[in-house]
Amino acid sequence: MKYRNLLIPDQSCSDSVSSVLQKYQYQIFAYRHTFQNRVRQLSNVLIPHIKLAVIRQGECSVTIQGQTFHAGPGDLFLIPPYLLHSAQFITDSLETYELLFQVSGLFNQEQWLTLFHHQLWFKQLIDEPTFVLIRYWIGNAEKQNAGYVLGLQHLISLLAVMMLKNNQGPFISASADSAMLSTAEKFLYELEKSDEALSVQDYCDRLHVSQSYLCRCTLAIIQLSPQSLIIQHRLYRSLTLLADPDLSVRQISEQLHYLHPSYFSKQFKATFSLTPNAYRRIYYRKP
Repeated sequence: MKYRNLLIPDQSCSDSVSSVLQKYQYQIFAYRHTFQNRVRQLSNVLIPHIKLAVIRQGECSVTIQGQTFHAGPGDLFLIPPYLLHSAQFITDSLETYELLFQVSGLFNQEQWLTLFHHQLWFKQLIDEPTFVLIRYWIGNAEKQNAGYVLGLQHLISLLAVMMLKNNQGPFISASADSAMLSTAEKFLYELEKSDEALSVQDYCDRLHVSQSYLCRCTLAIIQLSPQSLIIQHRLYRSLTLLADPDLSVRQISEQLHYLHPSYFSKQFKATFSLTPNAYRRIYYRKP
């Protein structure tokens, strides 16, 4: 019996998709298989985790951050955290599988989402063999069978591979090298640990690189400029601060080093499709 590929010493099988995705780990928060024929719509859903939702049967109209999609069997939705979404049933019943999780590892959650170019809807991505696997692993999870967490993590990896293969855009620039990757990682580390009002030039001074080089690094690795990442970091910090009812929007904007609360509110709404006060009312409303 012959092996299809014979490995030589100090080499292993690899491919570009696997090389990128193996940098991430997944923390599962929730999973479910639903078959609904009574609830006709879901309105203003807002969750702090990534949601993968797959439609098995039925059709619905899904609205995510102002974009509306007519979805049916085999469609997959990748919904980032804190993104307002709603669903209106078109057929009498709807069967779905859903996973809620967070991403950790070498890159953070936003960079994982960037791999898919922020695509929200993957039309007819899931074929029948994949549905069999989804049903098997979520069924194992519902029964709390040994190894179900690892199974769900494997399932997310499988769906991520399918989404990357479906998305035609490059998930990492061919021009990126190890030095650029290292610089981007160091910038993100400095960004995460800092609570100061630092500019792009301040970070460049810490990293001993020019602004143009840092920009090339983050655009090649994450497809976002340093300034966009600084703004994004501030806005995601604001979500935690909004959980404190004793802090006003003005106080939060000051903590995040905004000169004017109105500009903070403008950036917040551009990112999350809600004002800070509207977000606070929806997400932290009392049951």
